[in-house]
Amino acid sequence: MDDRMDIDDHSPVQDAGEGRTGVYSAAYFYNQYDDDIPLDPELMAGDDGQMDDLDGYDLDDQEMQDGFVEPEEEFLDSDTEEIRAEIHKFETVRDAWLAEHRADLPSVAYSTLPGVSKSLSKQINNTLNDGTTTTAAPLAPAPKTSRPRRKLGPRKPPPPPPEIQFRIGIARKAFDRREYQEAINMVKEIIRQRPATPQAWNLLSLIHEELGNREAATMCLISGAWLIPKDARHWMNVALYCLYGVDMMDDTDPRRKLALERAVMCYSQALQADKQNVEARTGKADALMQLGQSHLALAQYLRALKVQPLNIRTVRNMAEAALDGRDPRKNAEAAKVAYRHIIEYLWSQGDEVYEAMEGGFEWSDLRIYLEFFTILEQWEQGAAELRRVARWKLGRRAEEFWDRWPGEDREWDEDEERRVLCEDYEPGRFSPMQYGRALPVDLRARLYVFRMKMGDVYEAERHLTSLDPTAETAVDDFYDFPDCLKDIGNALLDNESPAKALEYFELYEKIADQAGDISMDADILVSFGRCHMALGNKSAAEERFIAAIEDDDDNIEARVCLANMYEHVADPEGREEAFLLVRDAMNLEANQYTLDQEGNLVPKRKRRRQTGPRKPRKPRDPNKPRDPNNPKKYVPRRLINAEKRKQVDLERTKEATKNYEVVQELQDRAFHSDDPEAIQNWTRAARDLIEDFRSYKEFYPWDKYVKYLGLGGTGGGGAAVPSRNLKLAAMAERLRQGLNPENGDGTENMPAASKARVLTKFPYSAHRGIPFSAWLDIFLSLAFALVRQNQHREAYVVCHAARDSIVWTDTESTYLIHVAWASCAVYAGDEETCVAIARYFMRDYLPGTDSYRMFAAMCRTCQTPVSWYTSGPAQKFILRQIKTMDALVMRQNGDGFPPPASQQQSPSKSQRSPIKPQSRDLIAPSASQQSNIDNNNDTTLNKPQYPPPGDITLDVALLTIYGHILFTTTSYSYALSYFARAASLDPDNPLINLSIGLAYVHYALKRQATNRQYLLTQGFAFLFRYYRNRTEEDPTATVGQKMEAHFNMGRAYSLIGLGNLAGGFYRRVLEEAERVKSKSEVDEGKRSKWEETLVVEAAYNVRCMCFLLGDVKGAKAVAERWLVLE
Repeated sequence: MDDRMDIDDHSPVQDAGEGRTGVYSAAYFYNQYDDDIPLDPELMAGDDGQMDDLDGYDLDDQEMQDGFVEPEEEFLDSDTEEIRAEIHKFETVRDAWLAEHRADLPSVAYSTLPGVSKSLSKQINNTLNDGTTTTAAPLAPAPKTSRPRRKLGPRKPPPPPPEIQFRIGIARKAFDRREYQEAINMVKEIIRQRPATPQAWNLLSLIHEELGNREAATMCLISGAWLIPKDARHWMNVALYCLYGVDMMDDTDPRRKLALERAVMCYSQALQADKQNVEARTGKADALMQLGQSHLALAQYLRALKVQPLNIRTVRNMAEAALDGRDPRKNAEAAKVAYRHIIEYLWSQGDEVYEAMEGGFEWSDLRIYLEFFTILEQWEQGAAELRRVARWKLGRRAEEFWDRWPGEDREWDEDEERRVLCEDYEPGRFSPMQYGRALPVDLRARLYVFRMKMGDVYEAERHLTSLDPTAETAVDDFYDFPDCLKDIGNALLDNESPAKALEYFELYEKIADQAGDISMDADILVSFGRCHMALGNKSAAEERFIAAIEDDDDNIEARVCLANMYEHVADPEGREEAFLLVRDAMNLEANQYTLDQEGNLVPKRKRRRQTGPRKPRKPRDPNKPRDPNNPKKYVPRRLINAEKRKQVDLERTKEATKNYEVVQELQDRAFHSDDPEAIQNWTRAARDLIEDFRSYKEFYPWDKYVKYLGLGGTGGGGAAVPSRNLKLAAMAERLRQGLNPENGDGTENMPAASKARVLTKFPYSAHRGIPFSAWLDIFLSLAFALVRQNQHREAYVVCHAARDSIVWTDTESTYLIHVAWASCAVYAGDEETCVAIARYFMRDYLPGTDSYRMFAAMCRTCQTPVSWYTSGPAQKFILRQIKTMDALVMRQNGDGFPPPASQQQSPSKSQRSPIKPQSRDLIAPSASQQSNIDNNNDTTLNKPQYPPPGDITLDVALLTIYGHILFTTTSYSYALSYFARAASLDPDNPLINLSIGLAYVHYALKRQATNRQYLLTQGFAFLFRYYRNRTEEDPTATVGQKMEAHFNMGRAYSLIGLGNLAGGFYRRVLEEAERVKSKSEVDEGKRSKWEETLVVEAAYNVRCMCFLLGDVKGAKAVAERWLVLE
């Protein structure tokens, strides 16, 4: 056996044909382009043990000398390796020079040696040639030859330098000794010196595979393949290595998708090197099919069939891709032509020739072939092809005379009564087993459907007698082909024979119960429901339709049938249910269909139907958790079967009780510990509870309930794609006009029960045995849990659902919901939502000083840019508040503005924070007033109650906030006007003075400033007023407030470039810190634990100033004293 591996001879494809698993290890890669150093046969066997027969193989001494096996282990240090590498390099250069200067070269007679005369060089060359010193005769000029043609195909990569080859050999020896880490270090050093070495990458891949690092081994193989991009065979081998084990992975495993994508890339590179490589093209198409990209796979299969049109494996795969495509009608003709080409070729080869390239033509191919006639609605052609090909498969190709009677199927009768009437028929020529029952049962069912579609009822009925569902052997006859029962039943149902169709559907259900691996899918359930509805059994039909919707959330037909039934129910809620079902069906239709380039509606995805014998399916896990990001579709309530409806409500109540117990049990562990399992279980239970609450129609107004269901607007034309079913659109419009939810508040023409849900307070105090207060806690707790898991959008949806409910309409509940919403926004750093919620508090809940301060605090807390704080909507909203306040004050003072100073009443420092009675705050109703409101069902529950107009004054916080917004947008001149208005109301406010001073200073630094000196003087006047107020005039000022004043003054002087003055104020900050440390027992009581200190900032600024002035020692001293982390 050869000690090297031939990739072509040992490829996985060829080994699979010999009953072996193939070589899937990385061993055959690393010696593909290196013929100098042989490999260990044990390594070449990989994981399959294909070379175990080498155990008794004996090597002679010559092979041991060549380096195949070393008799004794030799210790080599680094110096010895370097010396041997240099010797090997020198010998290689010497041999190359001698070969180049031999006299017998065809192109050169002899060459002149450097530093030697011509005559002596000639003698040396002759000596090198034959070992004697003779005078060579002059050679005749060599005849001119034609330029040799360049060899086609990929160039062989240049061999690595001798020293690299020597190092690779040493690394392989370390690998043979299983010293993997040492081998990895050697290979990495080789790659560092010469990255373009495929042998090094392949050897590194083999080492990683031996260590179990298949991901690293794959990446090494791909890296090595990029160094030889024109070698198609190598790319294909890498693709096969990537695909190893993909079939054993689950479809949801991300490793499977990654492996398939890598295989597609490798096959694409192989096709770049060899565009006519059919194996690479079909391999790429197969990988694309497994990725679900059937439209791309179909294009590759079609290109492969241009080279090999008789490859039946490619035709089968192309047919599967055509059936899985978005529009099977578009590609059905191409697949049908490909099958017909193979059938015609095999037909021309003889009577019983069924073998094509890579397989033979089987009955399953005929079933797939006929499927395209069904898709194209070519009933006559399909029936003719079925009869002709089935006759050929049964060995009766010679009886072509049956084609002269296309309207009769007498050759497939079970008896001879009609066949003997044919003149060309010869009884006894063929066995009776080749007629009648020889036709597979599913093909007879297909022939029955073709005849029914053609209108040939007589021939169809004769076939139906052979497909009796009540026969004793019916289960055995249809066990392998249960899907044909659906086709027969639907054909009978379309022909207005529901009772007969129900027999075939019941037989399908019986087979499904016995088999265990056949599920009652949505299609058969809808067919059951249509039969029951046609027979007048509406209760059974309702159960079947709802079961179909629960089985398939995207089923449209079940919703339409159920809506048709609910539309004629006497219960007023029937019209509501029908409308919701129709809107849901229209939205699903818009999502399932799209417009092509020609403006036609085509499906986005197509369900595959089974075209062959039943195959075992993977059992579905009934308890598999649903994706929380994919909300559950609307499931209608039962309006006809009252007993079933009560049973379902009891089951939901039990499930809600169980989930509530889980929520209570895991509450503390989920929020006060880092137990991921407890958090996950708690979140799942809370989600289920909230989904049950939101699905209860009585808890929400009509428009909110429809919006929650995701049914879009209640008006017509809401679908993104025009409705392909005009009857469905007409029904939706008819139901919309009957409900008319768009007029007014949507309650004029609604049923009384729905109107009560919108206009009155909810009369109950609990749901599913859980109090509404507990439900609100679950809503808000789930929002907090979701935002902690970085799912802030889902948390907002939960808060929005709690706010929209009519259960929590009192002031306290609304306040809690919005506070929780704001907390989620602050935690997520979402400034947009913070601004929106703050606007609610300023506009609807508590318009006043505290609401304005809450707006500023929430924007300050968000660690994001101030884009939404200074945005146009927020700025306009604050400005409207100011204009409203001005208008009220002017109306109060008889249109005199500004109001008299006696009425402005500037608050003292101790009265700024609490809510003032003079402000426009809401006055909450008392307990007696609230009781009267609840008893009288007053709709103005949250109507604001303002104080008397004479007590309204200007709000300093509102003016200051708007000035800060303008200041942040660098509109300093406009900001100064609002700061001045705030200062006229509260002249001793430190924040206002600081804001005015900084606005003047920043305005002076602008290029458009006209009198910069005046602006700076004005600015520092206000800054010093702020400084004196903080440090001298306020005896209650804390150490932190004094540090703040010193630091702000230092920063102001730094802005205008007066570093000497800024340094003095920074020094005062550090002195205050020293004083705190020395007198901590005195000042510690005055200092709040939330107070910010600016010691580090001041020290950093002093350090920077020292560096700029060249005082390195001073900068070092400051850093060592104040900037060292403790």
